[in-house]
Amino acid sequence: MAVHYVGNNGPDGTCIGKTTSDKVAFFATTPVDQEVHIVDATDATTVIAQLNKVIASLEAYGLLASS
Repeated sequence: MAVHYVGNNGPDGTCIGKTTSDKVAFFATTPVDQEVHIVDATDATTVIAQLNKVIASLEAYGLLASS
């Protein structure tokens, strides 16, 4: 099967999704909305909590395999 590329070599690049409410997915996962802003961490406890949110978001988009 041939590879299908997204993009047209335009000088401004390629965008997936026209608005922040467009859902996106990768690797046959269910499309999801754009993740909301994750608040900056201020201490070790919030660093861990925020990192877990990043991991969950990557899994939801299909960019990181779930364990």
